[in-house]
Amino acid sequence: MIEPLPVGVSERSGRPVPEGMSQEDINTYNEDDVRAYVNSFADPYVQLELHRISQDKQAFIAIVVHEFDQVPIICKKDGIGLRGGAVYTRSYRMPETCEVPSQTEMREIIEMATDKGVRRFLERSRRVGLLTGEAVGPTDTEKFDEELEGL
Repeated sequence: MIEPLPVGVSERSGRPVPEGMSQEDINTYNEDDVRAYVNSFADPYVQLELHRISQDKQAFIAIVVHEFDQVPIICKKDGIGLRGGAVYTRSYRMPETCEVPSQTEMREIIEMATDKGVRRFLERSRRVGLLTGEAVGPTDTEKFDEELEGL
């Protein structure tokens, strides 16, 4: 998950500066509308959450964008600051979202998608009985259940 920079925060000299938002502006943000707007540019769909945050008597909106589930998300049409057909990522050089700048970053995205696909394949193979035992290791659900036992 990408760390959000809340709406109501500007950036000066590369540092976040909280400015807050009016309650009137906060009320204009509806999670379904934000999701529909963002996903009008995304293929497949982006999973996101909208949070209202109060801090030091200031109000903010944080839009949390989750990592892709199965395949990298491609921009499906041009928009303000967006190019149809592009894949966007968080830059290593500064806190920004940009088009994938090099083969290194693209390779990392492809490897991440491949790893997710292999995990899904192994989980599916286990569910239908093709794989059993320690050869595949515990599923994420089994790991989570094991962690809960200690609580």
